Amino acid sequence: MRASGLVRTTLIALGMQLASACGIVKPTGKPEIATDLRGEDGGSAVAQAEPGEAPPRPMHQPIPLWKDGKVAGEIDADAPGPGQIVLDLGEDWVPFIFTERSLPTDERTPQSYRPTYLALAKGQFPHDIHGARAKKDRYLEVFGILPTLTVVRDRFRETQKQDCISKIDLEPLKRYERIVAYVDNAKARRDSANFVAIDRRVKQLLTKQGVDTADKLDTSKLSAGDKAVLKQYEKYGPTALVIRAAQARLQCEGFLKTNFMEGALDWATNDAIATFEKKHRVFGWGFITRDSTEALKEPPLMGERSSVLRVLTERAMVMAGFIEDGSSNWPTPEKQRMYKGPDGKEQPIPNLEKELREGIIKAFGLDTPESTLAWLESLGKLPGEKLVAFEGPKTPEYYSPNMDLSAVIDRGDVWYEFPYDDKGRERAQPAQRRPRLTLFAQFQGEKIPLARFGTTIGGWRSEVVDGVEMWKYKNSPVGERVWRQIVAAPVWLPPPGTTARTVLTRDPKKPDSFIVNLHETGPSYASAYGLVAAYHSRFRENEEGEVELQGDEGIRTHGSVDYMSIMQRHSHGCHRLHNHIAVRLMSFVLHHRPHKRLGERFVGYKSTVEQDGEEYEVKLDKTGYIFQLERPIPVEVLKGRIVGRQKTPVTAAIPKYDSAAGAYMTPDGGAVTVDRSGAMRELPPPAPAVPDAGIMPAEGLGTPQEPIEHP
Repeated sequence: MRASGLVRTTLIALGMQLASACGIVKPTGKPEIATDLRGEDGGSAVAQAEPGEAPPRPMHQPIPLWKDGKVAGEIDADAPGPGQIVLDLGEDWVPFIFTERSLPTDERTPQSYRPTYLALAKGQFPHDIHGARAKKDRYLEVFGILPTLTVVRDRFRETQKQDCISKIDLEPLKRYERIVAYVDNAKARRDSANFVAIDRRVKQLLTKQGVDTADKLDTSKLSAGDKAVLKQYEKYGPTALVIRAAQARLQCEGFLKTNFMEGALDWATNDAIATFEKKHRVFGWGFITRDSTEALKEPPLMGERSSVLRVLTERAMVMAGFIEDGSSNWPTPEKQRMYKGPDGKEQPIPNLEKELREGIIKAFGLDTPESTLAWLESLGKLPGEKLVAFEGPKTPEYYSPNMDLSAVIDRGDVWYEFPYDDKGRERAQPAQRRPRLTLFAQFQGEKIPLARFGTTIGGWRSEVVDGVEMWKYKNSPVGERVWRQIVAAPVWLPPPGTTARTVLTRDPKKPDSFIVNLHETGPSYASAYGLVAAYHSRFRENEEGEVELQGDEGIRTHGSVDYMSIMQRHSHGCHRLHNHIAVRLMSFVLHHRPHKRLGERFVGYKSTVEQDGEEYEVKLDKTGYIFQLERPIPVEVLKGRIVGRQKTPVTAAIPKYDSAAGAYMTPDGGAVTVDRSGAMRELPPPAPAVPDAGIMPAEGLGTPQEPIEHP
């Protein structure tokens, strides 16, 4: 079976190399760029000195200190005291990875993606591919683009104007019982028609008996037919009523138009729920789930307040250089993990995200939706930078400007078996333990787990081999590696073997044609590497104990726009994170490890992509924005728990199943079977058809045709 497309790659680079797997960009050289621990975001990133005995000095940059909902004084933004958190409310705030300034030299190294990030954060749609994609996605917080306070304030105002919510009964959402997935509109149409008929009859029975709920009906007075109807209502009613309540709210807020199927999860409702989820940073597929119903049953103004708190807390986490979010307690959240302080006494690992959120609520008086909107209105116009301060958690003792950090990636349950049976059907490969990345800090001889995040490992993926699309197991190498480079707005260079459908997308102006998918190559929040990537490198230690890099296997820890895949699926070998988590993690690393800004580097990349007889050219001229750590961070990838019969990765390429031929077809046209271990056994060629006994073929027609299919 021929592949639909093929990538032919050439690369002309200055100080760059290209590798397979996830793709690689490796800069060289040692530019003299000053190490910085703070960007132009103005944040207090590292451990803060205790107040000395010297008399107060003049403030270099006085900013207001908020307490209990009002300004209670001023502090110096350049010298905050213990527990004083500097926060930028301005429109031009960006995460640390998108800053450009090196301290103390104040030298700037420009970032080409920064203006795009800022435009998208402000709810603008540039007249380019970024704006076109953002207009379609609409709400970008779930993709790692944090909205500005002006954007969330405008949404707050719009929601406050809505008066239809008070007329909607959201009570059924509180009785959520099970996941309802979208199947197709035909099923939704049947579900809707059936329940509308059942509901109509039950309402007639309620009226007849003078009761208000089905559970109050006297069943002894019902006919056998009405009892059957009531039984159906009790079975399907809870789900249908939950969907109805969700539809009512979605319609009120403008997510759902009038053309939908009442009480059933049709495509229109599925799409509306998905859009609602994106607005409120709920990770889902647009189904009825516990998470979606939790958000839908929350009063709309409370939802807007939650959005404001997320924006403020995320900014504060990045600016304060914090990472602890309570996830280090996984998998037993009720059991607090401890570490030994300088005095040798055990202390709980703090949940700094929670403490920051609580400090923000208290300082700015954001206890209710009304007080939150009033505070936002009091800010007036928000300039490019607007620094304020509040009292939050103190910096932990184990923090420093050069923390001894390391990461461990547990691969969890690993299946090496070929995942399809002899009919091309997918075999179940359940994983009780999903991959996890844990960030550690070494302090007083102890490894302290700071945070733990869900991630991915490799699996069976499509790859073009000798011009044919086949299955290849893309492994996540086990062992010790290092992070030396962190790249903001990274660019992915498609390696040889990349399938055409990976780098091409349908042309919106000509649906029958294709164009190069520049969002996949990047820079873009939707790129293969998301908003930021840390490059895994092999290494050795020389006699002086210095780390010498020994090449790159093309493996990255990086952000991803495909947020649901992180919870359930596999990668091409890389370790993917939700974009906002990747941004937070890498900003934290750069806050607490000296680094140099190498900026963007030239790369002359060109590849030709073949699809349906047409050729498309991919050209990339520069990399993402490179930060180089002065001292690499150790990363250990654990073996995990190998499940299934196959105990080692399958190295051979496996042909794809051809449903027309009813077999796995090799590039030379042969047919094979494939077992769980990836072993292939050749099938005999199809036998010629035998004519019915006593019947000779008609003269001049020749012999009967051989059958096309053979099992």
